Amino acid sequence: MSILDIKTLKLIICGLFIVSILSIASGAGAGVGNKAVPAEIEIADIGIAEEKIAASSVAGYGVDAGYYYPEFEKIIVEPAYKYLEMKPGDSKNFTVTVTNKDNKTIALNPRLLIIPYTEKFVNESWIDISPSAKELNPGEKEEFEVDVNLPEDTDLGNYAVLIAFTDKVPEGDVAGYYPNFPGTMQLNLQVWVPPTVQILTPYVNDLVEAGKTYTYEIELRNTGSKDVAISPELIEGGDIIYYESSYPYGGGKYAFGNDAISIEAPDKVKAGQTAVVKMTLKVPADAKGSYSGTLNLNIDDPGIREYEGKVSLNFRILPIPEGPYETTFKAVDNGNISIEVRAYQYGYGLYTEGGNRDFTPSFEVSLKDPAGNEVTPVLVSKKYSGSVNIVDDTYPLPYLPYISARVADGMETYNKGSYQGGTTTFVETYTVPGAAGDWTLSILPENTENFEYSITIGTTEK
Repeated sequence: MSILDIKTLKLIICGLFIVSILSIASGAGAGVGNKAVPAEIEIADIGIAEEKIAASSVAGYGVDAGYYYPEFEKIIVEPAYKYLEMKPGDSKNFTVTVTNKDNKTIALNPRLLIIPYTEKFVNESWIDISPSAKELNPGEKEEFEVDVNLPEDTDLGNYAVLIAFTDKVPEGDVAGYYPNFPGTMQLNLQVWVPPTVQILTPYVNDLVEAGKTYTYEIELRNTGSKDVAISPELIEGGDIIYYESSYPYGGGKYAFGNDAISIEAPDKVKAGQTAVVKMTLKVPADAKGSYSGTLNLNIDDPGIREYEGKVSLNFRILPIPEGPYETTFKAVDNGNISIEVRAYQYGYGLYTEGGNRDFTPSFEVSLKDPAGNEVTPVLVSKKYSGSVNIVDDTYPLPYLPYISARVADGMETYNKGSYQGGTTTFVETYTVPGAAGDWTLSILPENTENFEYSITIGTTEK
């Protein structure tokens, strides 16, 4: 937004502001008893109002606050941002250095300004700043000690506040719109307690068949000294934290609803023990497509926030084609024909009761030669390859942004080891004596959603 645009915006705001005041005044004058309200307008008030509106309108465009408030750029605050993780009852302190780059003395009076749209609001009594005031001469520096003391009953969550070092900094509804507003520093507090319950099964991802029943076990471990209540319930609509819908992304219906899934669970995870939540899926006989949902464990553990105590559920119905895939190709000589068929499996059945099922892809491959005769190729080799991730022994919920600070004693990875399997590749290679002409290749897949093929035509041996 240009300076001209800002000036135009200010003129419009002033005009609208004056018109509205006059309208109110005239409307009041026409009221009962004809008691007019004087339309006295302070120019300074209009200036403050338009300044706040202009500031909020341009803040969304990422404009540097120093452009509109250059007087505050003479005050250098280091650090400009501080993040603290604290538990209720904790105390922490840090030092803030303020430098006067102006050619005149500046009066510093540190105070707290509320930031708009923060999750929770800091209580001013939690923060003490020393010294409480300081006259800072040109070129001088002053160190301020900031002490943060949380009461034992502080609510868990995220807190944010601005610390302004001069009385002239606008209130938080203006300054809070700008990142790194000059003359201030932002303090963010994450108030938390260590979780005691581990979710050893953070997701269930499986390829299933219509008309069959599957059982899954979701393990929870309590590392604390007290029992923790749980109350699992299904939420349809995928693993996006706040997304709940009966429709998959892109429209259409899910393969089945929550009524196809039943849950058996204890009402608590006992101290020092592991509990199992058993989930049974009865896939309808006519099911097609996929299902995404969330099992909300409703863990009564203050260290686990509401959106963390969930297990992602993803099921894909194995599509069974009615007939084989067919394609034609041309051989220009009588060389041997080699056919390679490749399929990929993406870690399905990770938490099926009794271990992974035998879901190995396989293929029925046949050919028709140029004369139209059925030819059965010879399977000459099978090849398996896979990808493996090496994972740390940390708290199993991967979406925690501050994972290292939120682990509980004795926690282990959800895959119960240092290795996590990824995609497995299956390759079958066939060969058949060739002949020049047009061939037809047929492939009927089993236990797979995908496959690739390649055809190599060799030269005639002499």
